[in-house]
Amino acid sequence: MICRHGRQSWFIDESLRSVWWRQPTFLRNSPNAALLLEEQLKHSQWEAFMRGLMLFDDAVWNNHPAATYQAESKPYQLRKAAKLGFSVPLTIITNDRYAEVSKLISEDIAIKSIDTLLLRENSKQHFGYTTLTTWSECADEFLHLAPVTCQSIITPKIDLRVTVIGNKLWCDEIRMSGDGIDGDWRLIKKDELVFRSFSLPTDIEKKCFLLVKNLGLRYGAIDLAFSEGVFWFIEINPTGEWGWLDRPGRGISEAIAAELTCPSI
Repeated sequence: MICRHGRQSWFIDESLRSVWWRQPTFLRNSPNAALLLEEQLKHSQWEAFMRGLMLFDDAVWNNHPAATYQAESKPYQLRKAAKLGFSVPLTIITNDRYAEVSKLISEDIAIKSIDTLLLRENSKQHFGYTTLTTWSECADEFLHLAPVTCQSIITPKIDLRVTVIGNKLWCDEIRMSGDGIDGDWRLIKKDELVFRSFSLPTDIEKKCFLLVKNLGLRYGAIDLAFSEGVFWFIEINPTGEWGWLDRPGRGISEAIAAELTCPSI
């Protein structure tokens, strides 16, 4: 494979040592207008080409495409986490308005999309966040259009973001004015949020490392919720953001570079 940029070019063959697979999901974003034939051709073939890079299977991937796509499945990662001993919220995925969600979980539930939800309507973008609601409000005549994830509400809670890179781990708690946040913390303005380092128990750290390893990943952004002495697994994002948690001397950026050049696992 030959890559050219300006006057420079690079020849890449089977001696390729490592690949940083940063955000491979960009092609799934919904366009704000019908695509021209040329755009459809470009999107479909670039997507196929990106998948085809898996032929460099002797290289160190951070993360491997196949593992990334598999780990993005929320039902799959929830099951993996539960098998490893994580506490997982009661979960039902359904599009059946007559499902006994209020009986099996509760009338009060957390609703979220099965996959990252980004929609466009003309010039507006709509992102799907976790919403605290009731099953009665959800179980209407439109529920059949698409399945949703229903989970038990964890409250009170402290949101935790665990960043795992190889054999290194960082954990941060997310608060607002010193308190925990009900619902999805991403709905809070950034200047109202406080991020602080948090020390996880050794057994929870081990489970985080095991989860990343079992999913075939080298990097993972894990969301936990700490409530009344219990660490609840929420999700893991194999392409999750980390820059907002890095600080001078913390070493997240350096750990990513080191994992690509001299892998620890």
